[in-house]
Amino acid sequence: MWPKTELIDLLKIAHPIIQAPMVGASTPELVAAVSNAGGLGSYGGAATAPAKLRSFIRQIRELTD
Repeated sequence: MWPKTELIDLLKIAHPIIQAPMVGASTPELVAAVSNAGGLGSYGGAATAPAKLRSFIRQIRELTD
């Protein structure tokens, strides 16, 4: 049992696993897979053009609940 679960409870995740937002290596599918498995998926969008980033965000939302 984790000693403190405030962040886990706040984010409503099952496991205290955070997928690093890896620029160039993350995909919407990877982010969704981690999120749907109960972790915190994240996308490294700093080097992504705004239009493409919006598209990725839409994809992530469609692939996750």
